[in-house]
Parts: sequence; structure tokens; C-alpha cells
Amino acid sequence: MRPVSEVILAAVWTPNPEHPYTWTKFLGFLCLVAGLGIAVLGLTLSVVLVHGIQDRKWGGYVIGPVILAVGLAIGYVGIRLV
Repeated sequence: MRPVSEVILAAVWTPNPEHPYTWTKFLGFLCLVAGLGIAVLGLTLSVVLVHGIQDRKWGGYVIGPVILAVGLAIGYVGIRLV
């Protein structure tokens, strides 16, 4: 049995400039699509809650824009990865 200092790692990754990072682009596109979907949901929720609120509590005004901002942030991460 060899000591740990003599073990050679078989899976050493070296970047190849000819090969694109497919997982990065795939996950970026996935984040972009999910973020835009969440942003559309937040925008729709904002419009529906503002038109449908009768008692006018502040939580109804805040939840839609917060979901919209989270969706846009996830979409931005997706754009940066693609």
C-alpha cells in the first residue's frame, strides 16, 4: 500500500480552448428560462393583487415585486453564464 503523497490523481481537468463549456451554457440557459418564468409570474401576481385587493395591506403590494426581482436576478445570472 502506497502512502497518500504518492497517489496520482487520474481525473485531472485541463481546459481545452477548442471545446466549449457545455454544462455552463446549459445551466445558464436553464437559469435564464426559469428566471424569466418567475419574473412573468411576479409581474402577473403584482397586477392581479393590485387590482384585486380590497383591504389594501402592504403585503399585497410587496410580494409581487419581490418575486419579480428574484426572477430578474435569476435571469441575470443565466445571462452571465451564457
